[in-house]
Amino acid sequence: MLSPNTDSNLLQESVSLSIPQKQGEKAIQLLGKLKLLNRKLAPQVIDDQLHVPLARAPKAQEQELLERVLGKQNLLREEFRSRLEPVGSLEKVLTQQLPSSIIRLVSKSFDIIGDIAIIELSPEGEPFEKDIAEALMKVHKNVKSVYSKAGPITDNRRLRPLHHVLGANRTQTIYKEMGCRFKIDISKAFFSPRLSAEHRRVAEQVRPGECVVDMFAGVGPFSILIAKRLNDVQIHAIDANPEAAKLIGENAKMNKVQNRMKVWSGDARVVIKNNLAGTATRVIMNHPSQAREFLEAACEALGRDGGIVHYYTFAEGADNESRARKELAGALANSGWKIEKIMATRKVRGVAPMKWQVAIDAELVPA
Repeated sequence: MLSPNTDSNLLQESVSLSIPQKQGEKAIQLLGKLKLLNRKLAPQVIDDQLHVPLARAPKAQEQELLERVLGKQNLLREEFRSRLEPVGSLEKVLTQQLPSSIIRLVSKSFDIIGDIAIIELSPEGEPFEKDIAEALMKVHKNVKSVYSKAGPITDNRRLRPLHHVLGANRTQTIYKEMGCRFKIDISKAFFSPRLSAEHRRVAEQVRPGECVVDMFAGVGPFSILIAKRLNDVQIHAIDANPEAAKLIGENAKMNKVQNRMKVWSGDARVVIKNNLAGTATRVIMNHPSQAREFLEAACEALGRDGGIVHYYTFAEGADNESRARKELAGALANSGWKIEKIMATRKVRGVAPMKWQVAIDAELVPA
């Protein structure tokens, strides 16, 4: 099934229940009996958790029953795709235009950012790129432009070369996530809609009074979501890409959080050394290919009592989470800092067969 990584132009916000995926069938049956299930919205899987949209929050007795039958669950508020959007219909449209041998070669996912779609094509699928883009625009009526990935991410600005396929030849759009709006230029700044759950997860951990350093802020999704949630917070959003830093500033104003944020353009190591040493209670390091090289600077940003680091890396194999933790511990060797506590380790998303982006939430203190 072709499945989009999409934005809230196609989403609706709902109270939801998060449970282990293996309990999904039992949970949906019980929620249906309690008339709690929101049948207009489609459940979604994030990692190994099934997120089920609810028609309303459970009452106390209903909550007790749910916990008795299903065990511990998390009650959330998040965004879901409407069932009115026909899941899998892109494949149906393609079957009318392309031979089945070609459809099998089409990538199983694509990104929708605002009204721009980004597809990934195999060499065999490239001759049919316009057919695929046309079908995508038929199914997703909000999409006005389609681009294809034209190469890997290579430089420190984290930009990927793109090829215009169909629709309006423009790269700017407005993307919505968790009640925030972001101006994005897909040709000038890094952004991935596949990280929306991670943005929310980290933002929900931040407490009033904190000072957060976002070392690789992109267009600001971590920083702005945190600032939107909390009035009493100070955020330093850094990016080496001047175009990204400019967009962070615009997005902070668009979301009316500019008074809680300071934007820095430059190498995070230099910015921290010259301006932010010893100021942070929490550091976000969402640059999985290079975070290790910046870990010393992240520690430098923390106060004398230490703090929380959200460390991202790529790890392979069945023991990917263990490998990621070993990488973090190894990177701290001889740094004067140590891991006081690993608060969480999780696979954020798959990036290749048996390779994942892994997040570690760690409390670091001086050794």
